[in-house]
Amino acid sequence: MRIKIFALMISVLFILGLFGVALAQSTNIDWEDRCASGNLELSSVEGSVLVRCLLGDVVEPTATLIPPPTETISPTATLIPTLTQIPPTPTLSPTLPPVSGNGIVVDHTSIALFDQIPIEYINAAREIPMMFSDRSVGQNMNDALDCLASPSWSLSPSRCRKDYADANQILVKTYTATDFVNGNVPDLILFPGGSAYNRSNWTYADCQGTWDVMTDLFINSVAPAFLSTKNVLSCQFSYLNVSEGSTIMEYFNTDLLDLESFIAQHPDKNFVFWTTSLARTIGTRESTEFNAAMRQYAISNDKIFMDMADIISHDRNGNECLDSTGRYPVICRDYTSELNGGHLGSVSGGQIQMGKAFWVLMAQIAGWTP
Repeated sequence: MRIKIFALMISVLFILGLFGVALAQSTNIDWEDRCASGNLELSSVEGSVLVRCLLGDVVEPTATLIPPPTETISPTATLIPTLTQIPPTPTLSPTLPPVSGNGIVVDHTSIALFDQIPIEYINAAREIPMMFSDRSVGQNMNDALDCLASPSWSLSPSRCRKDYADANQILVKTYTATDFVNGNVPDLILFPGGSAYNRSNWTYADCQGTWDVMTDLFINSVAPAFLSTKNVLSCQFSYLNVSEGSTIMEYFNTDLLDLESFIAQHPDKNFVFWTTSLARTIGTRESTEFNAAMRQYAISNDKIFMDMADIISHDRNGNECLDSTGRYPVICRDYTSELNGGHLGSVSGGQIQMGKAFWVLMAQIAGWTP
């Protein structure tokens, strides 16, 4: 009798074990596809992934021919400290003269300059300690810098080598070394790779919140944590900060003044101003007005300026992408497979464009004049 009871217990444990495995497997969900609005936030927290599905309910995904990404989030992302945290004592950064006042502008016309950067300025840019903070699109750009730092294009992660394989931009293909040898890789996702593009001195810091919260975090927490180790610092607003109904135009009357005061306290540092990222449906009046105002402010005041909104709203042929009304710029289909959102994933073009834009920017900060 005891033998039968023991055997029954073993059977129950075996069945529960199988159920546990199945349950664990069922939680391996592609949350980006399950986010109905496409407004997805991913944050790396001690090796785990925190998923925020914004402005929409989680629904069952529709069938798609686009394969989900297989790579994990890059470990180089740095979590921002909270306002109550004291950052560790860092090593001092090398001296770099500030270049604010020289009017550096990187927009969609600048991407072609990537292949023209002299090797001495690539080397110089690589040595400049830089920190950029952002929401989830910042993680996409962080991944892009890792792509360009791969030993070669063919040896880069598969997420760096994806593009549409049909004119209707539905089918996504991961291009291979064979495609490269045969000259079949789209120019949009080509890059040289190699140790020259090592980005180990360039750090991404996650920054979440509304536009005013992000500015407060940057001034009081994120930037102070890196002042001793970085020479170039920046914070970019997300497409979620310029959705319909956003009050972000108040930034120019409030938070911008606080930011400029902070910048004035650190004249030995270089601060980069940005336009926002965009989404397939953001394109809004708010995003268009804010980005136009930021563009005018940065150029008029000779700021170091990364015009991401301009870069991602122009397709691989240089054509501007507008919303269904024909009024507001949106991210081009070339750069995202999302129907509503604006993450630079599943297809690699947006990531690679922004990775190249970073190198053009940093080379000019290093002293290159195109």
